[in-house]
Amino acid sequence: MIIHLVRHGLPKTGSDGLYLPDAGLTELGHQQASLAAHKVIGLNPDASFTSDVPRAVQSAAHFERATKQNVRQIPNLAEMKTGNIWDAPVVIKKRISSGDYHVDFKSMGGETITEFSNRAITGFSELLHIATSARLNRIAAFLHEGVIGTIIDHLEGRDSFDPKRRETMPYGAMITVDTETSAPHFPGYWDTDHLD
Repeated sequence: MIIHLVRHGLPKTGSDGLYLPDAGLTELGHQQASLAAHKVIGLNPDASFTSDVPRAVQSAAHFERATKQNVRQIPNLAEMKTGNIWDAPVVIKKRISSGDYHVDFKSMGGETITEFSNRAITGFSELLHIATSARLNRIAAFLHEGVIGTIIDHLEGRDSFDPKRRETMPYGAMITVDTETSAPHFPGYWDTDHLD
């Protein structure tokens, strides 16, 4: 099975650089999502999926509107639950906004990296089960950088997401993985040609 993993477009953030609760996309984020959707349309997926988080749902909506293909939501594919990060000390907010996932989100009502990784892998298993049951060969998933990283790590035999393992995935970028081959699943680069 071929899976096109697409990162959502740029979401709205607060002045502290943190995603706003239930943040949707900025105008630029919608442009990135639209360009990504048109790239995916050309790949002709049999089905498409997303999480239930607004920034991913809004990104997938560009594909859904253009194709009339219903995008199915899998809640377990949501990004890491960070809890109430907005009331955290400034030093913690700076770490989070710079992409540091090694913060104690559990103390803020969120989840640990291990809990997140396990949930994301469960969501990916749900996606694979749905796709396999329906005999789908090519699918698209509009997700989050951490979830995409977790999926890639899982396919490469690692149990836990490590955000420092690779460069940051640009908003609207895509990576294609093949779950059938023994070749590396992550080719070492993000597809961003459609964003230029």
